[in-house]
Amino acid sequence: MNKKKTKNNDSQASEEHKICVLVVDDQPMVAEAIRRMLAEEVDIEFHYCQDPSRAVAKANEIGPTIILQDLVMPDVDGYTLLRFYRANEKTANVPVIVLSTKEEPKAKSEAFANGASDYLVKLPDRIEMVARIRAYSRSYMAQLERDMAYRELQDLQKKLEESNRKLEESNKILHGLSVLDGLTGISNRRHFDEMLEQEWGRAVRDCKNISLILLDIDYFKKFNDNYGHQMGDECLQQVANCLSRSLKRTSDALARYGGEEFVVILPDTDAAGAVTIAEKLRSCIDTMNLTHEYSGVSDHVTISLGVATMSPNHGMQSKELVSKADEALYAAKKNGRNRYMTAE
Repeated sequence: MNKKKTKNNDSQASEEHKICVLVVDDQPMVAEAIRRMLAEEVDIEFHYCQDPSRAVAKANEIGPTIILQDLVMPDVDGYTLLRFYRANEKTANVPVIVLSTKEEPKAKSEAFANGASDYLVKLPDRIEMVARIRAYSRSYMAQLERDMAYRELQDLQKKLEESNRKLEESNKILHGLSVLDGLTGISNRRHFDEMLEQEWGRAVRDCKNISLILLDIDYFKKFNDNYGHQMGDECLQQVANCLSRSLKRTSDALARYGGEEFVVILPDTDAAGAVTIAEKLRSCIDTMNLTHEYSGVSDHVTISLGVATMSPNHGMQSKELVSKADEALYAAKKNGRNRYMTAE
């Protein structure tokens, strides 16, 4: 069969399933005999290396699916070469069929001990040799495909894990944005409602007190109308910062209730404790001394606060606590502002 025809036939075979045979033998006549045996096999690609010292380098270059190797060669004996294959990353798992004139069990045993996959007395029957070449090569290629699929699966898993991690981070950021007030950076009304329900439920289960402080900035509309909305926004930010700094317990929660109103949840806090914190909040804003010439109660920004405390039980609702705090806030405003009042 001429080379042109062989090349055309080879192009018809799938490159992914092409068998690549490397023959390592110091006798060119043996290699030529094997080449002729394989000449009609269009899916088998033949390579020959006469110098055993270059066998590993040649294998690295062509990537054989099987190696046929003589056992007795000059310079490098077949047993040593077998160990070289197994120590080399690219040929560590390539099947190697040893071709030898020796039929001795000891030689076979030593060949297998050094990494041989099979042992044939040369030259073997063509049909038998081709069958073994195909069997070992297909098994090796299947293993390569499994290894590749496993690596791709691992890569995909890593990408999915990274994607999930980024998604979780994005969700955390989005959740953080969804529960924070855009102007002041503290919790918004929606988050307040969620936190209140959680703390209310905990107070019911543990038979504990829960207190609420509802407050707003005195005469804030006049502040906004006279100083402008930008100054009004800065005022809200400074008030939020001051209130936040005044709360020391991690369980206490501050939120913007709406407009110039703020709210503080105080879990496991009785009436006396809530009053103490309310006065601390009022004093913090008072001593901040933020100018408010248009206030009807002071020459600087002040706040009024309503304080409510309950020991809830099953059947009661958290809105009752909010309602009581709101009534107390109304009383604080009615009684002169810049003060706190407690709910009855």
